[in-house]
Amino acid sequence: MGEEAHIRSARPDGPRYDAEYDDSKLDSYENLLLLCPTHHTLIDKNSGAGFSVAKLEEMKASHERLVTESLGTGEESQREVSERMAALLLVWEQKMKLDQWELVTARLNQPIPILDDASYSQMIAAGAWLLKMRWPNRFPRTEQAFRNLHHVTADLLNHLQNCMESRNEDAWRLRREYKNIGWDPDAYKILFAEFQVERFYLYVLVIEATKAINWVITEAANEVDMFYRFDQGLVLMRDGDGIFKTWMLRLEYESDELAGENPAPHPGKNAIVEFLKEHISRDAHYFEGYNLAALVREVKAAL
Repeated sequence: MGEEAHIRSARPDGPRYDAEYDDSKLDSYENLLLLCPTHHTLIDKNSGAGFSVAKLEEMKASHERLVTESLGTGEESQREVSERMAALLLVWEQKMKLDQWELVTARLNQPIPILDDASYSQMIAAGAWLLKMRWPNRFPRTEQAFRNLHHVTADLLNHLQNCMESRNEDAWRLRREYKNIGWDPDAYKILFAEFQVERFYLYVLVIEATKAINWVITEAANEVDMFYRFDQGLVLMRDGDGIFKTWMLRLEYESDELAGENPAPHPGKNAIVEFLKEHISRDAHYFEGYNLAALVREVKAAL
């Protein structure tokens, strides 16, 4: 299995760090190698003392020349696109911190959702990265999956910005305005209903983000590399109250949601929020114990 290896580290204490190297190129193809785990460890051993930047760049160039000579220009061009896309997928995994997704979802799915500041900052950076990316048209379904993920991530980040408050300098928590008023039953009812809409909308977005991530993984395995995440598989979402019970969920879009030439399974904020408001206005506890994983399908059916 290939691993993303940096020729120049992004960390000042990392192997072959170069303070004069353009930061915007650190995760670019120019600064990346695809290596097996053994050789990834080898080149970074002793802070990279045994493998200089020049040596790694020559190894990469030599390999590319060899492949070009053996495949020919046409096939070499296709190979380069595939290799660059494979490198981008590894960068994406790093940006989204897929190895920490279970922990992030566990916190956001609590009765009072919380998120540590480091994870929040990481999600903002990942959202910005998705916004600026250009995807090769050779992988149309993977591009569609990434565009859908961008829309979900943008909605999630906007919602976090609007509904979370700083709990302390290290964490954020869903705002509860109904807790900050005196005895006023009418105001309490209104504010609590607003809190419920914000809370369940956040839950739905976490579910949608999990589905969107898994769609990217599935399409990348279909179009880019059949062994992509062959060992790791899809990401799971953790649900529960964070104290007494927790469970893992594997969430994916249904086949009919991905049908057609240009599928767009995420319906967007307005449709979901209006659906939530309609029911919560009648019963603030309507969605307690509800199968939220199926809610978006209900929203689409109602459109």
